[in-house]
Amino acid sequence: MYKSTFDALEDEPLLFPNAMTLGVLGHSTAKRWTRECIANSIMNPLLGEVGKIPDVVLIPAEGNTGILLQDWAEGHRSACKVLETDWVRAGRRARALRDGRILKEATHLLIFLGIRSDYYEKIAMREAKKGRTVFTVDPKSGDLVLWSL
Repeated sequence: MYKSTFDALEDEPLLFPNAMTLGVLGHSTAKRWTRECIANSIMNPLLGEVGKIPDVVLIPAEGNTGILLQDWAEGHRSACKVLETDWVRAGRRARALRDGRILKEATHLLIFLGIRSDYYEKIAMREAKKGRTVFTVDPKSGDLVLWSL
């Protein structure tokens, strides 16, 4: 069933200017990630740096880490938006379109860097230069790093 623009907007939660929106980019399929590992290695240090629980978490639908972060967000009473990627209609542009939406809506970023590509590293550098709070997760060690330029 087709929804008009106004109907689609009614389904979206209102975002307030002082709300913290954590956007998650990239994903990791590494076997090391568990609920406890995500909480202890990524989210707890991130909360320590930021000082508050995110009001909204924007998560891509792909990857194991997205599911684990969604569980974490729901357990901490954060609104969670899982963004689906329409690979059939958008083709190769699908990732860029989804990531662009996350970058537009997020006030803080958590980026899982890739082992073989520097795509997300370039995004992290660009957004940190703009003054946005950017955290990255190293693909080999799993360490959380706060970017400040």
